Parts: sequence; structure tokens; C-alpha cells
Amino acid sequence: MLRSLFRFLLGLVLLSVAVALLAVVLVVEREPSLSESPPPAPEDVLAARGFAHSVKRALAGEGEPEPVVVTEARFNSMVRLGARFLPGFRGRVTLEEGAVRGEASAPVPFTRGALWVNAAATAPEFEGEFALGSLRVGRLNLPPGLSLEAGRIAANLLFGNGVGDTVAGAATRLDVEGDAASITLAIRQVGGNRVARGVFGALRGSALPPPEAVEREMARIAGAMARGELPAEGSFLPHIRFALASALDSAAAEGPAEAYTASILALASICGARDFTTVIGGLVDHRVEAGFEDADCSPLTLNGRIDSRRHFITAAAVQAASNRGYSVTLGEFKELHDIAAAGGFDFTDIAANNSGIRMSNRMMAAPAGEWPALLARIGEESDVIIDYAGLPSIMPDEEFRARFGDIESEAYAAMLAEIEARIDGLPLHKAN
Repeated sequence: MLRSLFRFLLGLVLLSVAVALLAVVLVVEREPSLSESPPPAPEDVLAARGFAHSVKRALAGEGEPEPVVVTEARFNSMVRLGARFLPGFRGRVTLEEGAVRGEASAPVPFTRGALWVNAAATAPEFEGEFALGSLRVGRLNLPPGLSLEAGRIAANLLFGNGVGDTVAGAATRLDVEGDAASITLAIRQVGGNRVARGVFGALRGSALPPPEAVEREMARIAGAMARGELPAEGSFLPHIRFALASALDSAAAEGPAEAYTASILALASICGARDFTTVIGGLVDHRVEAGFEDADCSPLTLNGRIDSRRHFITAAAVQAASNRGYSVTLGEFKELHDIAAAGGFDFTDIAANNSGIRMSNRMMAAPAGEWPALLARIGEESDVIIDYAGLPSIMPDEEFRARFGDIESEAYAAMLAEIEARIDGLPLHKAN
């Protein structure tokens, strides 16, 4: 009896291994199906920003949202930007007659590009409920309906907050004509900030602090500003110290990383960059309490610059809510946007971004017992943000390409390494 049971279990294990190996053989390939795409360019950031604004406009009015029209070129601009978050990823969107076709190639981790997973899917025109027309992964043709349902469940489990349900019901109609797709959204009906909180929580590796905790910190900061306890002009450093001290007060009960995240999200919501506050706002879901309207950060500076204050605190907040790759890449996208729309690429902005990111890393990695000593190190701006001397400032597109090529060049990487080396030397980051 025991021998028969053992043989059955052994056979089941061997069958499972064989099925897994067969799946690997059918899914994993030695070459990517897509050629490597160029790195994101300024026009890609402008295209993605235009799409975001069109979605915002479509959802802003009363009644049913207006359709959002997306060209094939704009789709592929957003794919190139997204690939920056996933090293080695390649993607392409093609508009066919009556359908949108997406293709992707992704390297298998730890194989150094020796193995790839290639996939292709089509989404036909629809009205009502989104459905896939076809799905191929490697050499396997998968059932579209079952795969879509599995993806919805997986997104719910991975991101929480019903993200899979929200995304699956985000559109109610798709029409394709020529080189443009018209998408009717239903996000207003599906609701809220669940997608933002779920995605950022997954990037971060843990759930974000509840909105009430961020609202509490906003009330503390705004109250101190309204009472004159924090300066209305000059250096932004007192506001940083106040937020860190407030986080320390809550660290014993909530944990230092959670308390820090709530406080830094609150400070970024009040004093962060105008464009990127939209990103933070999707995580906070705060209500404007009495007194918040008096919390005017507009004259406050870091390194004598208003934009450095915005870059520093917003990057610190995005880092606290996600991970380093995401926050660094957002900073790059902001500078690429500025090449096309605001004068040029500015490494001093990158320096402010990365200084804020590193502050978040330092504080969130430290146990609560070390926080008083870390706060004692922050007495001047030069303790948390590097000096900009020698860093290239605003460069038009032609000058940036002549000096650095693109954001994947060796020259660009060397400049980022210089910025990181300077941050290593700040008092906040020195080893005792």
C-alpha cells in the first residue's frame, strides 16, 4: 500500500516537472521577436503627457466621458517610456483593421539576454466588455478569454485594491479607424485611486499608509505653516525637518518606514512639483481641510531655487511610495519633457531628484532608534542636497545630443555616477 502510494506521488511529481519543462520549452525562446527600440526621446514624453491630459479632460466633464483618441505613434511613444522601467523590454503596438495588436519581447531574468519570452495579442473593436481576440506566448496559442480572466485575478492578487477588476472595466468601447483608436473610458464609474495605490504598493513591496495617516500629516504641516511656526519664504529645510520630526513622533506606533512615507507624501502634496503632484494625489486621496489653503510653499527654495524644492520633495515622495527605478525614471522623463517644452535638459534637476530619493532611502532603511541621530545631521541644506557646481544646466536638444547622445550613453551614465558620488559625501549619508 505504502509502496503504491509512493509510486503514485513520484509519478505525480515527475509529471508536474515534465509539464513545467514542456511549458518552458514552448514559451522561452533564444531570440527576441522584436528589434531593440531607441531610448525615449523628448517627443515621446510630450506624446505621453498629451495622452494623460486627454484622459483627464475626457473624465472631467459631466455625464459620460468623451472618447480618447490615440494614434499608433502615441501608443508606441508610451511603450518606449514604459520600457525604461523594465530593462531589456521591447514592445510595439500596431493598429490593424478593426483591432489593436500588441507585441512584446522580454529577457528572462538572470540569463543575460540568452533567453527571451515573446508574446503577441490582439484586441478587436468592442462595445460593452473588453475581450482579447488572440494571445500567443512563445509557441503557445492561449485561450484569450481564460487568459484575460487569469490576468484579472493575478492583478487583484499582486496589486490589491481590486486593480484587476478596475483595469478590466476601464474601457467600454474601442473603435479603430486608420492610424488612430478611439477609446471610451469608464474609470469614473469604476472608481477612485485604487489603481494608483495598488501599483505603487506593489512597486514598494508593501501597502501604502492609509489616506487618514497622510491627511493627519498634512494637517500638522499646514497648521504649522498657518501659525507661522514654519517660514513662508526662504529655505525649505525647516519644512523637511518638521516633516521628519513629525514622522519620528509616529514611528513607534506605525514603524519608521510607514511614518516617513505618510509624512513625506503629505509634504509633497502641499509643496511638491505641480505636474507630479498629480501622481502623488492619486496615492493620497486627501480632502482639503480648513487651513490647507493657507499653506503656500511657492516662495520656498532649496539651493536658492524654487524648482529644486519641487524636484527634491516630489522625488523623495515618489521614492517612498515605490522604488528607486521608478522615481529615477520619472525624473529623467521630466527632463526629456523640458528639452521639448521648457528649454532643455538640466542635470541640476536630476541632482535635486536624486538627493531627495537618497534621503528617502536613508531614512526608511534606518530603525527608529537611529532617527534622532540622523535628524541631528540635518542642520543645513548642504546636509541633504548636493552643490550644483560643475553640473550641466539647461541644455537644448541639440546640445544634449552632442554632449551625451541619449539617456543610455556612457557619458550620461558617467554624469549620473558623479551626482551619486557627491550625494555619498553628504553628511546625511556618511557612515558615522
